[in-house]
Amino acid sequence: MKRIIITCFTLFLSSCSTLNIHPTKLEYQQTLPSIWKVYGRLSVSVNSDTKTLGFEVSFDHHDYKLILSTAFGFGQILIESSQKKLLVNDKLINLTFNQWMTNEMGWYLPIDTLAKILFKNEINSTRHWQIKISSYQLIDDIQYPKVIRFNHLSKLIKIKLLINEVHKLK
Repeated sequence: MKRIIITCFTLFLSSCSTLNIHPTKLEYQQTLPSIWKVYGRLSVSVNSDTKTLGFEVSFDHHDYKLILSTAFGFGQILIESSQKKLLVNDKLINLTFNQWMTNEMGWYLPIDTLAKILFKNEINSTRHWQIKISSYQLIDDIQYPKVIRFNHLSKLIKIKLLINEVHKLK
């Protein structure tokens, strides 16, 4: 009787100390959401001049809204793009998003690749940028990038996105 109790106790203790050594496989999105939002901070370095901004991007199919805000929210730029027009602070602009950003700021955010990077972990989706994901975060058992780095292949432009929130709306 004493042996049975000792054996059961030993088995119990050994089962408590057994660890699962297989890593948990994290899931990515299988499809791109049509309506989504992302919030965070970005740091841009152009020819060794660095700026830090807050950003908010919301997509509704192919239309998007990008809000860039300075430190403490004292200044902001609202950029709205649809398939037919580009509005900057409610003013119609006769340039593409990339052209306007390059003319006004000296850099542009490859916003058209952001959904594939965030939701499908595709980092080879553009020919002008080298894209690296430095770290990840887990939201509702889905792995999302936490830090995304963009290095322009022909210009001295580096962009670092720090993703704070990701919301799939549809």
